[in-house]
Amino acid sequence: MNKNLLSPILLAGQEHPDRIALTLPDESGQEHSWTYQSLIQDIGCYQHALQQAGGHAGDRVLILSRVRYELYVLTLALLGLGMVAVLLDRGMSRSRILSAISSSGARFAMGELSLLRSWWLVPPLWRMRRLAFDGQSRGVRRLDLSQQAAARAQPLPHQAHGLITFTSGSTGRPKGADRTHTSLLAQHHAMRQHWQDQDDDVDCTCFPVMVLHNLCCGLPTVLPAIDLAHPAEFDAARLFEQLQRSGVTRLSGAPGFMNRLCHYAQQANGRLPKIRQVAVGGSSVSTHLAKSLLQLFSHAEVIAVYGSTEAEPIATLPCRELVEEGDFGEGYLVGRAADLAEIAIWPLNQDYTVDEIASQQYCPSGQIGEVLVSGAHVLQRYVDNPQATQESKLPRADGSVWHRTGDAGYLDDMNRLWLVGRLRDSVEHAGQVFWPYPIEKRIDSLPGMERCALIKHQDRPLLVLQGSTPDQQVHEQLSSMSLETIAITRIDTMPLDGRHQSKIDRPALRQMSLNARRPA
Repeated sequence: MNKNLLSPILLAGQEHPDRIALTLPDESGQEHSWTYQSLIQDIGCYQHALQQAGGHAGDRVLILSRVRYELYVLTLALLGLGMVAVLLDRGMSRSRILSAISSSGARFAMGELSLLRSWWLVPPLWRMRRLAFDGQSRGVRRLDLSQQAAARAQPLPHQAHGLITFTSGSTGRPKGADRTHTSLLAQHHAMRQHWQDQDDDVDCTCFPVMVLHNLCCGLPTVLPAIDLAHPAEFDAARLFEQLQRSGVTRLSGAPGFMNRLCHYAQQANGRLPKIRQVAVGGSSVSTHLAKSLLQLFSHAEVIAVYGSTEAEPIATLPCRELVEEGDFGEGYLVGRAADLAEIAIWPLNQDYTVDEIASQQYCPSGQIGEVLVSGAHVLQRYVDNPQATQESKLPRADGSVWHRTGDAGYLDDMNRLWLVGRLRDSVEHAGQVFWPYPIEKRIDSLPGMERCALIKHQDRPLLVLQGSTPDQQVHEQLSSMSLETIAITRIDTMPLDGRHQSKIDRPALRQMSLNARRPA
């Protein structure tokens, strides 16, 4: 079997040449579609241009482009040739972007001219060959896309690099996740196992990498009419009309996106009866959101997915089960291990050794520890960063690894995973350790509360509130958890992560708290 991610996509093109592969809206809102046949023809054209530009298997290519058709053609062309696409999370700060580019090892920088034309302001780009697919300027050549060629999937060695993705961590050197062709194919199979598709499905996703999975399945993908750099800020009426008109049957997105969609549907009394599968992931899912999703998609299978860049999926849960049981445990219920995934809970503050991992000395049911995950789809290393790999990857006898997620949680008596917070986000108060999620979940349930966050501020716990809930109700809830003496402050808008606009950006919040506080 050819371990090249492009192989199943080429096969899908042979089986369904006239089927729509991609539909994307442009900046004016007009939608454009490409069939599998035209997509594969364009991939061949790009591959010829890449080889003419001096590209070889193993070369790393930094891609600078917004989400558009050419981004996918370029990425697939690189994968087919055994070249390596380097992708940056747009939610990263400028300093971390520069650091990621410097450590990427990229030989080329390719993408759209509007992002490449100011290359001289970015020192790490000076040493790279710069090519644009939509124009040229001083120091940036245009890819010669005038020649046709047959698209091909180069046979590759086991564990050949496919994508290197730098995501928005907040501390330390940026880590490039090594998505090998083998792991990308394993991820595709894992996703297909837990979220099975039908031949007549039309998928709409807010997760750009999910498009690669859809193409491997031979499915049409409609990208939503939103700015994917700000997935929780969009014209909901326009999106609703797009979903109805495009015949979408599957929808996936982060909680911020789903919350806005559900809010609009409730206000407009809208329905989307053609959608029969919905997946929400990228952050914890509240029972309130799960109820809203089940109301909007009353005839659909609605699931919550827990995963990360390094392991997707880790666990899944039907939202109906989340509604029924999500309020009866500490923290957020995220579900059972996904197919092909294995979950373990390792005791807190206990060193890891290969022998101890092999002997499975894990936490018993109900005991909080660090969440570990293993499976064929779990990424085994970070590129050119042995220290990060050693800290986060624990080798197993079968050649796979346990990935340290950095999340704290526990397994219940039904072997379901509950999360209580990130390891670094626990706080101490009155001689006890408190995890943020169980406390935030209870405060968030109060009428008028929009969001809250328990953080460490100057080595003491601080509860930050966004909402109109009266102080008395907040203090009563805190007293029931032995936290009646902690400090409280209010802010107008909680900072959120740059990728999904769904998770609280705790480092940013801590910095805001250092700068100014307004007592409740």
